[in-house]
Amino acid sequence: MKLLMESWREYLQELENTSDISMPKKFYISIYFDDNYRPKIMADLANNQVVKTPGASSSDIVGFADNPSNFMQMHGNIRDATIVMDGKDFADINDSIVKIEYANPDFLAQDGLKAFYRLMEKNQGAEEDAERVIGAIFDSADIIETMGKVTREKVDNQAGVTMQNFLREWEVKTPLAQELYANLDRINSLQDLVDLLFPVLEDQLKQADSWRQDELGKYISKGFLRLILYTGIVNAAKMFEKENEWVVDTNVMNVPQSSILYIGGPAVKTKKIFNKMKQGALTPAEKGTLKYETDKMDKIMASIQKYDLENKFKKVIITDMGTFNAARNKWQKRKREMAKAAE
Repeated sequence: MKLLMESWREYLQELENTSDISMPKKFYISIYFDDNYRPKIMADLANNQVVKTPGASSSDIVGFADNPSNFMQMHGNIRDATIVMDGKDFADINDSIVKIEYANPDFLAQDGLKAFYRLMEKNQGAEEDAERVIGAIFDSADIIETMGKVTREKVDNQAGVTMQNFLREWEVKTPLAQELYANLDRINSLQDLVDLLFPVLEDQLKQADSWRQDELGKYISKGFLRLILYTGIVNAAKMFEKENEWVVDTNVMNVPQSSILYIGGPAVKTKKIFNKMKQGALTPAEKGTLKYETDKMDKIMASIQKYDLENKFKKVIITDMGTFNAARNKWQKRKREMAKAAE
């Protein structure tokens, strides 16, 4: 894994030095905020860091977005809190900041598919995650279109279904995933991945029923597998393209002190009640009615004080999730309307 990380850093530095992509004004990252169940994340936050623990986090490297839609989609919903960071300040304290190239399979394949693993929120150190990565690639590939391209003939419907079933069976994907997991350090391009997996795919075809061998044999070649992997990787990655994700070269992301930390607070009916709750000014009757919401606010306030977060960030803002959710619903409705108008 050390070799993988060193290779990745070298590649990121090369991209950083040649990239003409301008630095965004803001970066956004959504995180958990829960001292009871995720004290390690809270301690990292107090150190102005977001840390991915190898083998324990959802991925091996830290990803973040330059799109405020990340805030609208995840804040107080999928994640408890969101950090909004100044782009220049962020760049000053983090090395090798690179934007994910969603349509570039060589970028996504570099260093044992490290960037692709990040998008899938998988760990390179987990064998079961290799199975999920292979599954995502084959499930997203343009299988029938690729069959037509390699033979330059119209693909029979039965042959197309047979090939789809063959490539998507776990009996076929599992040995491919095992080969991937055992040889991550050999993969630095799409072609490396093709060269690694093709002998395994050939062997799986030889073990198939004779009628499958007869029907699929004319299609399966290195050229076929290259197109399958190309379309599978790119199609799967493009599902996340709207996130505009970036990465740093390590599992530790430094957070500028000029950042604003937004914490998803309780959802209540009015702003007046929310402010009274934050100030600890609710009446006994209001406390009884809003026990869940009051407990949540108390826990947030206790964590802010425990980790001295108001002195670690430019601002710490507890968001009224009642107001925020109403704004989110309007934003989502507008997105649907714009998407429909563009059809």
